Amino acid sequence: MNNTRVLLGMAVSTALLAGCGGSDNTLGTPSENDPDSQASRKVIDAKSYDKATYLNLVTGRIVKLTEEEARSSSGWHLSFKRDAIQVNNGDVGAGSVKGAVLEPQDKFYTGSGEPRFDLLEQAANDDSEMSALTAAYPAPDHWYGGEVANLFGDKWYTYDLKTHSVVQNDSIGWLVRSAEGNSYARMRVEMLKFDPAPTATNNGFRIRFDVQPEGAEQFTNKDVAFSGSLSQLETCFDFDEGVTQGQGSGAGNTVDCETSDLWDIKLVFDVDARSLELRTNSGVSGDGNGGALGEFSWEKLREYRKATDEPVSGQSITGLYAADASGVFNVASWYAYDQTAGHVLRPNYRVYAIDTDSNDPAAPVYAVQIAGYYGDDTESGQPIVRWTEASLTEGDN
Repeated sequence: MNNTRVLLGMAVSTALLAGCGGSDNTLGTPSENDPDSQASRKVIDAKSYDKATYLNLVTGRIVKLTEEEARSSSGWHLSFKRDAIQVNNGDVGAGSVKGAVLEPQDKFYTGSGEPRFDLLEQAANDDSEMSALTAAYPAPDHWYGGEVANLFGDKWYTYDLKTHSVVQNDSIGWLVRSAEGNSYARMRVEMLKFDPAPTATNNGFRIRFDVQPEGAEQFTNKDVAFSGSLSQLETCFDFDEGVTQGQGSGAGNTVDCETSDLWDIKLVFDVDARSLELRTNSGVSGDGNGGALGEFSWEKLREYRKATDEPVSGQSITGLYAADASGVFNVASWYAYDQTAGHVLRPNYRVYAIDTDSNDPAAPVYAVQIAGYYGDDTESGQPIVRWTEASLTEGDN
């Protein structure tokens, strides 16, 4: 899916939006690459939910680091934790790695940005998409470093290019996990209004939650509301504060973003920078154990009676929640999330440019493609990475 700081007034490419959290489902064993291929290939052990695996693209080796060590290291380029991939930049590392999209693989998406699962399942494979990895591309116009990205993206509102006004998109929603990591909620932006005209009044928002508190087996607290005016840079909400099973239907509380460690959802609105974001208390956005899953159509999400199991199969979905992350792989997801097939992550074979040091014009730039999530033994949490030196036809890195 999803996703960097959204600049109001700029067109957003829906072709780059897709994705959601990790999965425990499997696909068939991928075919082996031609041993004479120009691309390097590595299966990454990213099965841990708590510890990332760090890859150096130049050496092709895994760099063994703790998360704390990685933050001060420039010796790695990409980190992997389940399905989440980040570049060494910003809050996650001391490097100056940046990424860009070289081939968005629009052929696997509809004009509105929805995945074409028939093609992804039947027509996309390692062999057919190798040519995309090794092709020559123009130098990218835009590179991504440590910008925050998540599953909310920009689909939760509608932006009017003519009036520069914003209103809610209440046809979709998400499942979210609390900062404590032990409670959940079903969430929808019910009202959003921003009109930049000097005479405008009542610019504000309302986000509605149905909460599944710790220990509960379903949503027991309905219509918990997070609302306010669009007048602050950051506004935070703790949706499970004061919530116990079957009690506190009007619970939840707006909290101070600076002093509270237990905020669950943050609304970021900067009228001067013309940015609008939603974040969870997780990953690069916070120190909590939050996360999000979706997006879902609201019609579909209403069928969920709990945020921990899939309603038809009863399959656990707690491992699918994704933390806020950074970098190009989160701006333009490397997979499409196939709910119908049983929560399968299907690689979309997008090709990314990874500049190993954006401060050094001589540093190598690689074309990178993620060719799977289930390793060579069909077990989840094993991204298959392919990369080769990028052939850029103009400009420099």
